[in-house]
Amino acid sequence: MKSEALIYVPSDTPEAMVLATRKVAGVPLIIRGVMSLAEAGLRSVVMLVAPGQKEQIERFLRRYPKERRPEVSILEYDEPYRLSPTLVQTCLEKLDSRFMLINANLLFDASLIRRLRMLPLHGYDTLLCHEGAHPLPIIAVTRTGFATLTSFTDARPRSMQSCLTHLTTTLTPQVVQRPDNANIFFLRRSQNIPVAEKFLSEVIRVETSGLVARWINKRISLPISLLLSKLWISPNAITSFNIMIGLAAAVFAADGQRYGVILLGATLYQLASIVDGCDGEVAKLTFRKSRFGQIIDTIGDNLSLFGFLIAMIGGYWRQTHSPIAFVIGAALLTSAIVTITMMLRSMSRLTDSKSLVAYEREYLTRLPRDRFGHITQFAQCAKYVVKKDGFSFLAFLFAVTGHLYTWLFLTTAGAMVAAVIVTRLAFVRTLASEPHVIPENARTSRLP
Repeated sequence: MKSEALIYVPSDTPEAMVLATRKVAGVPLIIRGVMSLAEAGLRSVVMLVAPGQKEQIERFLRRYPKERRPEVSILEYDEPYRLSPTLVQTCLEKLDSRFMLINANLLFDASLIRRLRMLPLHGYDTLLCHEGAHPLPIIAVTRTGFATLTSFTDARPRSMQSCLTHLTTTLTPQVVQRPDNANIFFLRRSQNIPVAEKFLSEVIRVETSGLVARWINKRISLPISLLLSKLWISPNAITSFNIMIGLAAAVFAADGQRYGVILLGATLYQLASIVDGCDGEVAKLTFRKSRFGQIIDTIGDNLSLFGFLIAMIGGYWRQTHSPIAFVIGAALLTSAIVTITMMLRSMSRLTDSKSLVAYEREYLTRLPRDRFGHITQFAQCAKYVVKKDGFSFLAFLFAVTGHLYTWLFLTTAGAMVAAVIVTRLAFVRTLASEPHVIPENARTSRLP
């Protein structure tokens, strides 16, 4: 299988060379590049590394199942960290007719790779990616263009930086600007690693849709997730621990009599909402997302949710001994079950994802606007209360004021409305097609 990317360890300085195997959020930089390429759909990657780094890289790659990582071919520089004609030919044998040259110290996401692959490249052309006037250490080049390095290195072996300068100055360049939605960070020194980790965390936080999650929960969960990533804690272990917190919250919230105990239950449930983000964050930071993880995360979320709902029903009955508690409870639980069932039914039509978090992104945004615009607008507003982060935070606020069980009545009303809307949407037979824009001109100065 021919490779569409060559990730090289920069050999211009000893620090840059060592930095490629330094860990950022628990994963070596060069491995981050490989897994980002896998997320972009590449199934084969070539690495060009310094002598002595191969064994360390292979050992870390084995942490990932084969089906989650691309096929990797690891080549070593000729001493002293140079490219010879023989090494150039070895690379050419493994590379596709058009491929990307990527600096191992560049943090990038799959969206950048997908966009660069969309642009055609012919003959001796190279594609240079810029951010403003500054070139980024990622270029696309043809095998024909890369083959010119054979004669360039024939007189004497050359450094990778010299080879890149040769390619960008002797071949016809096509310059494109970095896509606005692409997240890129280039590390030049080891001192930049904490900044890079902050960058990765901020990307996750900004992409979070819930107001409470983005501005409160993520500011607490992300530092924890960074630590857990460095310790290589399993996301599934975090999910299991969070389920226990959620169930403990339900036990205390069901007290019904003592203010301190009820508040403790609501506080634990808010804590569970914060920790609930850690498993997904660790999975993203360390490239360990899996379908099984999505399933147990969904099960854990629903188990904690229903446990807390039942706790509020039980607590209200213990406080009032009124049969209204059972009427409200039946309406609440039935509505919640219908809502979740219909959401899963809708999701099964479009994706293999088992995470309800994707419902808005994968389903609501694809509803025909002319028929369901008002419903989707209402759902966009209601999601801030319905999502776990908003629900748990409001439950905590009601508990602080001593009125947790008042939140029970409001939740029941909201759940009944949600059940009606989600059921209606579950039977929509036509969905809007997702726009797919392909650049009309290969010479465009900006990516689509």
